[in-house]
Amino acid sequence: MIEKNQEDDEIVIDLRKLLLVYLRNWWLILLATILAAGCALLYTKVAITPLYQATVSVYVNNMKSTQNMDTISTGTLSAAQQLVNTYINIIRSDRVLSKAVEELDMPGISISTLRSITSANQVASTGIFNINVTHPNPETAAEIANVLARVSPQVIAEVVEGSSAQIIDYATVPTNRISPNYRRNTMLGGAVGFLAASAYVTILFLLDVRIKDEEDLSQLFPVPILGQIPSFTHSGGKKSGYETAASQKAAPEAGGAE
Repeated sequence: MIEKNQEDDEIVIDLRKLLLVYLRNWWLILLATILAAGCALLYTKVAITPLYQATVSVYVNNMKSTQNMDTISTGTLSAAQQLVNTYINIIRSDRVLSKAVEELDMPGISISTLRSITSANQVASTGIFNINVTHPNPETAAEIANVLARVSPQVIAEVVEGSSAQIIDYATVPTNRISPNYRRNTMLGGAVGFLAASAYVTILFLLDVRIKDEEDLSQLFPVPILGQIPSFTHSGGKKSGYETAASQKAAPEAGGAE
């Protein structure tokens, strides 16, 4: 029930009554939560294509692979770290991707498509970065990543003079998908169902302007309540207290008349 403050005409919601409404409709809220979670899980499994990611690890070197160096200074490592972003941009360039497309010779794999499924990121603050390929087919993802690992060092050495890139780990066929996340989507669906059911119950509560007890009546009208009219009929066809007493009094009289 919505209460109205007579002094400043503010609308006040009785949270205690609202909580009781939630408790009375717990089955509706629970049912909506379960149904929404189930629908979200079903949609995730049926409509969303699982994706797999294959990764190649590459080490950045600021000198050519043919050069020999007995010791590595901090300046050499720092220069290698600064070259990582340059190498990442080179790998995503048309020069590298076009060579990868030619070597792959896969239908439907173009330079733009290959760029959209390829990403690269630096590992912490090191001179190592990863080449990531995301694809619905795990074998295809691993194959594309390894082709990029083969063609990119040669292009990097040609573009950035006096530097080189070495492959640390080639890609293996991934066994676990990276998306979609079934658990997260199910929980999100359940949360949406819970909120929707709670909002529905709340709206019904706010729209219910019926007077249910003397407390509601006293809040709407600043007059004292002198009495209450009893209910003479009950649901289910049961008799009221007055009818029950009258029938019990009439029974002995009927027996005496016989």
